[in-house]
Amino acid sequence: MNDKFTLKFEEILKYHNKYIEKEDLNKIVDFNKIISFKKGDLISAEHKGFLLLSGLIRGYYLDIDGNDITHVFIFEGRTYGADFLTTDKPYICNFEALEECIAVELNRTFLVEEFKTNQGLLMWYIHMLEKSLKRKILREVDLVTKNATERYLNLKKEYPNIDKRVSQAHIASYLGISPVSLSRIRRFTKEEN
Repeated sequence: MNDKFTLKFEEILKYHNKYIEKEDLNKIVDFNKIISFKKGDLISAEHKGFLLLSGLIRGYYLDIDGNDITHVFIFEGRTYGADFLTTDKPYICNFEALEECIAVELNRTFLVEEFKTNQGLLMWYIHMLEKSLKRKILREVDLVTKNATERYLNLKKEYPNIDKRVSQAHIASYLGISPVSLSRIRRFTKEEN
């Protein structure tokens, strides 16, 4: 493994190690085949999965009018493109690097074969799917049961430094509000503190 990423590897392993062994993580990703993205790059992830070593990526959809709607922020140590194993249909989500990013591609062929015999890897994958489903359910509940201020405060609680790393336009899009509304909410919540 490239010495430059030994620390990142250990951090990632700590995050994922409830189910996955170090040897299996080494089989899933090739840390010598690093993929880098510049800030603003659009990332193709159709039928591929990645492990983000550093940086920040957002996933977004385009609505019927061509407006992009942010649906997820992906921070370092996390995987993205998770449905690369669950569907053969074109992936309609787009990914954009919000910072300089370094990632490694997950080995789909290895994973599919190993799931048949490797209980740890299968449990890791189930765990990742459960986390993704939980995130989607909580986001849906927030969108239909909470007001914009509550959604913003929940986002800040989940990602305390998000304001420093993500533009207000992307945060507003994620919350389902306009940037002007987000500005008012931020002013109001600062006054409350």
